[in-house]
Amino acid sequence: MAVRCVGIYWNSSKPSGLEVAQKLIRLLKARGVEICVSASLSVGLGLSAFKVDAFEDCQLLIVLGGDGTILSGLDHAIPYDTPILGVNLGRLGFLTELEIDELDGGMIDRLLAGDYSIDARTTMTVEGQDYLRFFALNDIVIARATPSVRILSIEYEANGTLVDCVSGDGLIVATATGSTAYSLSAGGPVVLPGLDCFVLTPVCPHTLNARPVVVSADERITVRVLDDRGGAQAVLDGRRVVPLTAQKPGIVIRRSPRQARFVRLHEKNYVGLLRRKLSEWTH
Repeated sequence: MAVRCVGIYWNSSKPSGLEVAQKLIRLLKARGVEICVSASLSVGLGLSAFKVDAFEDCQLLIVLGGDGTILSGLDHAIPYDTPILGVNLGRLGFLTELEIDELDGGMIDRLLAGDYSIDARTTMTVEGQDYLRFFALNDIVIARATPSVRILSIEYEANGTLVDCVSGDGLIVATATGSTAYSLSAGGPVVLPGLDCFVLTPVCPHTLNARPVVVSADERITVRVLDDRGGAQAVLDGRRVVPLTAQKPGIVIRRSPRQARFVRLHEKNYVGLLRRKLSEWTH
């Protein structure tokens, strides 16, 4: 399907992205494409001729930034099932597809002609919340609601069957995509993105036998806080919070009806990408 309307979403903390955005706008305008921009980009470039934050008619959303910017850009993509193309302005860029020097006329022509594949990734949501707003591509972390260093005791189930009861710093429920994020740092396994599963990783458990567990993404994950001293919360992709209280100490996490859809223009060796990116991040 030919692309007629393109959205551009920019991370305002990356000033280098303004030059990239200007180049991108020139390439798109020369091809008669309708353009919508994020509010920060409109202000940063002093644009007045384009639609602002009205991405519902876009057939493609180009995100200028890193993985964190992509997570923010999903707020504009998930409700409309819009595919995202990430252009890496950051350092890690697991989810991005292009580097700055790859963005040229030939690449734009491929995009506008629909010459790309879609990499669909599972997202999670919390039952009882609006899944178009309360979703997570990487992980949902159950943690303390205050900076206290007290131990948090929780139990978690998969489809009603108790998996474990742990005391420590909390629990990470990650998708395969999120297995290389916080879960990896907490000792969880690396899961290839084609696998449809959830990874349950305890954070600093005060026990010798707590281990990460991988379950099907079709499972409903119930997490309950067993003590309410100071409160706890569920944090979705580090951005949205669901409070856990004495009156409502638990949540149910399940697969969201919507997927995150990423444009892929290259064949990638994921294991090689993982090794290279983590080496860059470490050193």
